[in-house]
Amino acid sequence: MKLLDRCLDLLYPPRCVFCDTLLQEGELYFCQSCGEKIPMAEGRERIRTGVYFDRCVAPLLYQDMVRESFLDYKFHQKTWRAATYAAFLEPYVREEFPALDVVTWVPLGRRSQKDRGYDQSELVAKGLARRLDLPCERLLEKVRDTQQQSRLERPEQRRANVLGAYGVKKHASVQGRRILVVDDVITTGSTIEECCRMLTLAGAAEIHCAAVVQAVGREGREAKNDETLANEE
Repeated sequence: MKLLDRCLDLLYPPRCVFCDTLLQEGELYFCQSCGEKIPMAEGRERIRTGVYFDRCVAPLLYQDMVRESFLDYKFHQKTWRAATYAAFLEPYVREEFPALDVVTWVPLGRRSQKDRGYDQSELVAKGLARRLDLPCERLLEKVRDTQQQSRLERPEQRRANVLGAYGVKKHASVQGRRILVVDDVITTGSTIEECCRMLTLAGAAEIHCAAVVQAVGREGREAKNDETLANEE
């Protein structure tokens, strides 16, 4: 495996996930310069809570270099960044949720995935599952189109917009399992909450969540503006 990694590094030299510069020896995922100023949530600020999930861990703050890196990943085909985002999530997930059975993700709608060519949350979920040595399964699907969450100002509007928009896939194995639901960004949490509600109704034993980025306050308003480029939160 190490030999394969070295060959891949020769063919595709690793770059900083934030500034795209080639990484130097000893640097991993990001360059030293970016590493000194990554906006990250501190302590328990990285934890969000919900009704149908107990905790959602989200280590990166949606601002500055993280915002630019994330938008490039989500909208400009830089899918290689998913592996780095998964690496960021791994230690926090291991610390918060030591006992899990399966990893899944908040799915894009069919139209959005067709237009984009990939599901950004799926790529992170698969990378994270590999690092955790867990299966990654498509347990959820989007069953109806919704308005753009970014166009809805009030929390109750956003909750109503996604109500019934997601469902558990036919023949998906949910009953009695401890599930980690992965999303790309959490703002109000309406979308991930609805997905967790459906998993709860399907009999999941425990539901935990992880997101690459969290957006609150000013960053939340910026995230909503950015989401006008997409169809989902």
